[in-house]
Amino acid sequence: MLKFKDKGGRRTRKEQFFFAMVIGFKNKIKMSLETKEGFFNTRDMRIDDEALIDAIAINDNNSVDVLANREEVFQIAEEYAHAGIKLLHNKINSTQLGSFDKQFEKEILDIYKDLDLGENGETNTLS
Repeated sequence: MLKFKDKGGRRTRKEQFFFAMVIGFKNKIKMSLETKEGFFNTRDMRIDDEALIDAIAINDNNSVDVLANREEVFQIAEEYAHAGIKLLHNKINSTQLGSFDKQFEKEILDIYKDLDLGENGETNTLS
């Protein structure tokens, strides 16, 4: 679940950042950073990466106006990622060895089922 077969089980720094950011966002928790390090180059981001960061910033501010300030957009993403790393660290350390992957996979499947998507990945409007 958490590993990529074609990359020898390793995630890139960008993938780690986005994974942690989404965990923080899902749990609605941000944590400010005391220091910033260059975790990955923003030039390595694709359009869909920027779209995800933008969507999170818009949701966080309830306004598209935040997009005019790229520094603020990235700060929001970094704060969610920081919180996500802490949440993941705590969860991994509080579960039995080997059970984190299974528990996390179950959570992802439950979220997917709650989306009520049809066969083609579209929202089921017949329910």
